[in-house]
Amino acid sequence: MISALLSRFWGYLVAAGALLAAIWAYGRSQKAEGRKETYIETLTDSAKRKEAGREAVEDLRGNDRDDDIEQLRRNSDSW
Repeated sequence: MISALLSRFWGYLVAAGALLAAIWAYGRSQKAEGRKETYIETLTDSAKRKEAGREAVEDLRGNDRDDDIEQLRRNSDSW
């Protein structure tokens, strides 16, 4: 009885299993792609922040004492 039902629906069960496996594999690939995009965005943001910091330091080099004090005042206002 069970073997008769199983032989009758065996093809459908295999097809359903293959469909579920394909959906699972697609979901994993999308998750990996999203993780990769986030990593790239993080690296890009980090590089931009480093460059902005380097430019800010370069602006302060060669300043005299009065310019440094004025820079500190401007910075403390933003806090």
